[in-house]
Amino acid sequence: MAFQYSCFISYRNSQDDITEKLVNSLKIELKRWLDMEIYLDKERLTGGDLFNNEFAKALCESVCLIVVYTPTYFSKQNSYCAREYRAMEILEERRLKALGFPKNIKHGFIIPIVYRGEKKLPERIKTKRQCYIFEDFQISGRDNLDNPDYAKKIKEIAEYIQERFLELRRVEKVVCEKCNTFEIPSAKDISGWIQDMLPPQPKLPGR
Repeated sequence: MAFQYSCFISYRNSQDDITEKLVNSLKIELKRWLDMEIYLDKERLTGGDLFNNEFAKALCESVCLIVVYTPTYFSKQNSYCAREYRAMEILEERRLKALGFPKNIKHGFIIPIVYRGEKKLPERIKTKRQCYIFEDFQISGRDNLDNPDYAKKIKEIAEYIQERFLELRRVEKVVCEKCNTFEIPSAKDISGWIQDMLPPQPKLPGR
C-alpha cells in the first residue's frame, strides 16, 4: 500500500463555492511539488449517510487533511466533517508514532484553512495547529491567485504537504498497510469528543 493523494479536502456542502476555488488553486501549485492527485468528494454526505470503505480508504491514503473551516464545520446535526477530522487525528497519532515524532504542529497532518470564524476556532485547533487565515480573501469575484498574499499562502501549504510526504515515505508501508480496513468513527464514537470542537456559547448577561 502507498499514498495515493496529496490531500483530502474536508468541507461542508454549504462551502462548495469556497472549496472549488481553493481546490483549483491547490491543484495548480501542488503539481509543482508532488505527482499526486487531490481527493475531493463532490457529492457531500448528508447527516444520515454512511461513509463507505472507499471513502475511508481515500482518507487513509492521503498525506494531509485540509479543513475548509467556517463556524459550521463542526456540527452535531451534520457530523460528517467532524468525523473526518477525528479520523485524521487517529491516523495522525499512528503516523507520528511510526515516525518517532512527538505530538506537535510542526509535523501535523491536519491543515485548517480558516475562511470565516477565526475567533470561533476550538482551542485545541487554535493552540496546537498551524492555521492559515483566509478571511481577508474574496470568496467570489476575481481570481485570488492574482493576490500575491493568497498565492504565497497556497505555496506554503503545498510545500508543507510535500515535506510531510517526504517524512512519511520512510514509513509509508507501515502506515498504509491497514488502509483497506480503516473506518471513519461513527457519530456515536465522537459524541463526547465533539463538545470541545463546537464554537463557544455566548455568556448570558450577569453570568
